[in-house]
Amino acid sequence: FIIDSLIGLPAVYSGDIDSQIENERKKFLVIELSPHESEKEMHDAFCAQIPILLEMMIEYNKYTLRENQKRPPRMLPYSHHFVTPNNIDIDLRLHNNDLQTKLTSIVNTLLSRNIPKNWFNTTKRRLINQYKHEQIELSLSKEEVAKRVQTQLNIEYVERVFEIIENSNEIEELSPGLGRLLVSHARSTLTMKSIVQNLTDDLDKHLKTIREKLIREHPIKSKIHRWIERKLFEERINYIHQHEWDAHQLSIDQCKTLGNQQAAYFIQRDFIFRKDHESILRLNLKSPIEPLKTIQCSRSIWFPKNWIVERTYPLPTEQIPTIFAKYTYTSEEEENRRRLIESDSDAQYYLRRKITYSTTTRYPFWRWKLYALRAYCWLSNAIYTLCLVIPFASPVSFRALLSPRPFTPDYKLNRDDLKLHKDPSSKTETFISRLVALWNHVRHSRQKFEQTPDRGFLGKNMQRIFNRFWNYVAKGFIGSIAICIVYPASCVLLSTGSFILGVLSPIWMPILTLLFHILQILIYDANSAGEYGRKFFCLINILITDFLLCGIIQPILVLIALIASPIASLLILIYALLHRCTRGLYDQIVFQLIVKRLARIPAHDGFLARRIAGPGLAAQYFYQVSSPEVLAALESLIEQNELKIYQSYIEQILMKPVNEYRQFFNAAFEPFSAQVQITDSPSIYSRMNDVVNEHIQNLKKAMDKRNDLLRIRYGPQHDRIRLTEADLTAVLIEGTQLVEKWYPKRILPYLNKDETEKFWNDYDLEENDWFGLASKLLQALFCRDFLTPLEQTDVFYSLQVDHITLSKYAHMIHSANLHDDLDAVTSVYLPETSYSIHYPSFDQDIFNPNKHIFDISTNYSGKYRVKVYGRVHRFFNHQGNYFKHAENLSKYVDYTSITCHFSIPIQLPDVIYINVIIFNRVNNNSITTTSIKNISLQDILQLIEYYKKFYDEPMLPIYSSRILSPTTMNNMTHNDLVMINTTLDDNNDDDDEPLNDDITVLDEKLL
Repeated sequence: FIIDSLIGLPAVYSGDIDSQIENERKKFLVIELSPHESEKEMHDAFCAQIPILLEMMIEYNKYTLRENQKRPPRMLPYSHHFVTPNNIDIDLRLHNNDLQTKLTSIVNTLLSRNIPKNWFNTTKRRLINQYKHEQIELSLSKEEVAKRVQTQLNIEYVERVFEIIENSNEIEELSPGLGRLLVSHARSTLTMKSIVQNLTDDLDKHLKTIREKLIREHPIKSKIHRWIERKLFEERINYIHQHEWDAHQLSIDQCKTLGNQQAAYFIQRDFIFRKDHESILRLNLKSPIEPLKTIQCSRSIWFPKNWIVERTYPLPTEQIPTIFAKYTYTSEEEENRRRLIESDSDAQYYLRRKITYSTTTRYPFWRWKLYALRAYCWLSNAIYTLCLVIPFASPVSFRALLSPRPFTPDYKLNRDDLKLHKDPSSKTETFISRLVALWNHVRHSRQKFEQTPDRGFLGKNMQRIFNRFWNYVAKGFIGSIAICIVYPASCVLLSTGSFILGVLSPIWMPILTLLFHILQILIYDANSAGEYGRKFFCLINILITDFLLCGIIQPILVLIALIASPIASLLILIYALLHRCTRGLYDQIVFQLIVKRLARIPAHDGFLARRIAGPGLAAQYFYQVSSPEVLAALESLIEQNELKIYQSYIEQILMKPVNEYRQFFNAAFEPFSAQVQITDSPSIYSRMNDVVNEHIQNLKKAMDKRNDLLRIRYGPQHDRIRLTEADLTAVLIEGTQLVEKWYPKRILPYLNKDETEKFWNDYDLEENDWFGLASKLLQALFCRDFLTPLEQTDVFYSLQVDHITLSKYAHMIHSANLHDDLDAVTSVYLPETSYSIHYPSFDQDIFNPNKHIFDISTNYSGKYRVKVYGRVHRFFNHQGNYFKHAENLSKYVDYTSITCHFSIPIQLPDVIYINVIIFNRVNNNSITTTSIKNISLQDILQLIEYYKKFYDEPMLPIYSSRILSPTTMNNMTHNDLVMINTTLDDNNDDDDEPLNDDITVLDEKLL
């Protein structure tokens, strides 16, 4: 950093070579394609139109301020169906963004309309009952069962969505065969995601095994965090290197198994490029080196004749001759000027009075170059200001002192004739003009006084004396004296001093510039790009951290630690042995002489002894209640629910006349912009509202009074209430009878069909499942784990309620019919309470190949690269550089991830650009055909944006009946979406025709 602060070391960054590689990859993916036979004419016509549209776009961007821009012709339809050299049909309709916009709205409508509301609850209960038996047989935990249920639930949901999309008439009307194409693409995407997830899980399992092995083989070294992290990182790199292309190969095999040859083709092309050609391109491509910072300095142009007039619009910027209005020019020059003005009425011009120089941090010694440039510019500006502006053009200049009339030293550009005219705003008064202006002001003041009517308090004769004294003496005489004495002296002194400073500026300006650079290094280095250190207090940072801490204190601490660490360890060992021996001896003496002879069990805790175990001290304890009390509380809760629904029902009946009156009035008087309102006047509507509100208040009072009697007071220990297994079974049986007695007759009749369906869905139950409803109510009444019975090993205390008659509920418990069937039913509902299952998640982006579902992992920079910390932090928190070989690789890609070469889905260029690539390949040697070889993907994207400014209608693909739909396989099993065999099949099927892996036309300069 010292060298950088003294001379300026290069601070550069490499251009984005990854974008160049990505562009070449996209070309390679589609370079072999050919337009379908039925769309060749469409393809040729569209590619012939592209240069015309691009020229119009360039013209449009050149004249952005023009109001009436020329409207481009409608873009011709372009091909979306292609064929590979192996006659594999490629359908790229899904890559059309306008079509995807329509598909998104259609799919949302289909899903909301065709999936029943109770599907989730019904399917979830079925899967829970199905996997419950596997839980017992395979000894699975509840979390594993919940995970399997969630996975199977997602699969069934996706399959249901696929079936809806395939059978949709709306999608089929939008484009024939589009539903099958959507499902085929989604299946391949889910398959690729499953493969990546399995590979990632395998990597995590492998690293977990390696960690356990390292801890077992190196019990002491493994406690060093940096050591074990380095070993795991090395093993991670080795594992990824061994399985670098598994994601591609497994995806190709699985897509072929699904019958999706299109997805397999593009994955194969991506695999060939990344494995065989990407490394070659990275070696051959030279990334442009750009400086991290560009520093600009500007100097003023001294003389107006050297000022620069530029035409800034339309682009590109063009310089025109500088002409002054006060001079006369030849007729030819005037004619050229007139033609230039009339050629473009929208043109804009700018008068540039400064010249800007720039220097960069690309090369060594850039600080000295910046110093020389800054010294030159500042010296030029100092001479210009001190020797020209102040002595000859300022209000205190020699010209202002000697000139008889005011002068205008500045000029401005006139947009009408493009000549430099004197700027009236720069008018400068001279010594003589100031005196004249002063006495003119005195004269106007006297004239104004004399013209004013004599209506004052003292009269004009008296006021005239004061007015003459103020104007002639105070203003005129004293002002003239001040101008004649102060102003000439100021002009002479300031102009002379300024001129002398300007003449001496070549001496003091370089010194001042050098001091400025030194001050920057001491306080804040604004010129540095921060490549080699901090910007604040650079020199202090060097002296304290580099010299003092790292150069002096660190070696001293190392020597002290080298000597003191063994001594400290020995002292700690001696202290530990002495402490163990003395403490053990002390405990034996106290126990044998005092505790064993004199101690007894205390009645309460004290400072000598306290109770650490026994009744009441268990961390997990429960309260047991009797079954009749639980039934009484359950019936109370049911009655509260009945009162709540009954109150809502009665309020709707009471509000019905008011609502009908409001609807009738508003419908009748809507043409007159009148609406019914509640007013203070005794209107019919107001009286109706008052009566209804009175009835509602009376109803609420009655309901609140009853609810206060039924309400159960919850305490902090409420969630510790439990029952024994026998009592819990009896409570569930009788509670089911209570629920079946109350709800069908006294609660559900108040609900309509939709409300009844919502009622059962909210409880996650099937209709008329009274046993499940009783279980849910008991959980809501007590706690979620209430249905878990007490065991013999549990610590519990029995609670009893006095002064309450529970004979009715006790009789119900004694009459309960207990048998094995109910126990079996109970076991179905008890485990469900601990499952956490969510509604299936469905990412609709799997239908859009333009979306990045799973991009190439790029989080390497945040994990393993050097973080921007201070030197003190890095000194005490050193972290090893485990990835030194990454210097020759992409600085954005995480080569420690299993997906360092794989993206989902394989990203293709825009379909329009694909047509252009194919057209260039076919017409590579053509002379007569219009060349569009230099068109980039960015040009195509800008062209689409430009076209949509004039035409709002979507550019949808045209489907030809002569094109056969690509073969897709729809009989994919459920397990194929989740469990993919990660074993590589080295023996390829001989019946599968190999994909062409020859690289064709990419770029002759690169390959």
